[in-house]
Amino acid sequence: MSVNVVLLAGGLGGARLAPALARALEPDRLTVVANVGDDLQWMGLRVCPDLDSITYALAGLWHRDRGWGRRDETFVVRGALHSIGKPDCPSWFGVGDRDLALHLERTRLLGEGRTLSEATREICDRLGIRTAVLVPASDEPSPTRLRLRNDRTLDFQEWYVREAARPEVLETLLAKQPGSPAALDALAGADAVVFGPSNPVTSIGAILALEGISEAVARVPRRIAVSPVVAARPSQSATIEHHARARARTLRAVGSQDSPSSIAKRYADLVHTFVLDEADRVHGATIRGLGLIVELADTLDDEKLAQALRRLATAQLPKM
Repeated sequence: MSVNVVLLAGGLGGARLAPALARALEPDRLTVVANVGDDLQWMGLRVCPDLDSITYALAGLWHRDRGWGRRDETFVVRGALHSIGKPDCPSWFGVGDRDLALHLERTRLLGEGRTLSEATREICDRLGIRTAVLVPASDEPSPTRLRLRNDRTLDFQEWYVREAARPEVLETLLAKQPGSPAALDALAGADAVVFGPSNPVTSIGAILALEGISEAVARVPRRIAVSPVVAARPSQSATIEHHARARARTLRAVGSQDSPSSIAKRYADLVHTFVLDEADRVHGATIRGLGLIVELADTLDDEKLAQALRRLATAQLPKM
């Protein structure tokens, strides 16, 4: 059975899952809607970290171990910027030399009047991506900002990269820009939507906060969320630990905990099914108590997770 699936995702979770899910589905049946709340202006260039990670992953170029950027990357320009030592030179942000080419071309396309969706489609075409369609959640700048103690408010990347997601978050300020027409069209034609294993506040939450997105999601017949937390298994890398620290701080700021049960509660009004790592089955009863169907899967194995999502996307609709 062929189904159209939309994956809502941030950078790390989306880059891991999107290629596997595209392989599990029939050709041309997956659209990935990427968070743009993390975007920034870097040296006059439009940088879209989540879009970029998913682009590289779908093109087979992503540096999986590092969790961002391209494989076989060099950082000559970054080192030169650091050596200049200007106070306003953002050498803290890791743009590689090959990565720089993508940002230069995107900025050029946007300067010619293309929308971010159009620029993304052209870049994906040039990289030979044929397995999935990738679209930004919004075509408009939609920055996520974080209010911290001591009356500081930072853009997401300043907090997440420059300050290593260490300062306590008091409030996450999500943009309310319109969802992109491409994202809304994909949701309108979807048989299933998947909330990827990304930060529920600053990735999935930032997408859902955009005008029209939550309403479009609510009209999709099958709605599935994947837990981004594997509570019973230790973190595998410094990158995962960094993401977990950011997730815990942003969840705490909205009065929630960094646990599968708490995240399921945040999603309960929008999804039917919650995919839980098989090692976290102890949370299953609590999540079922929210009225959700619980599916156990190895969420750290991208291929097994993708196969589980394919089965759920084609399953009989739950009786609500």
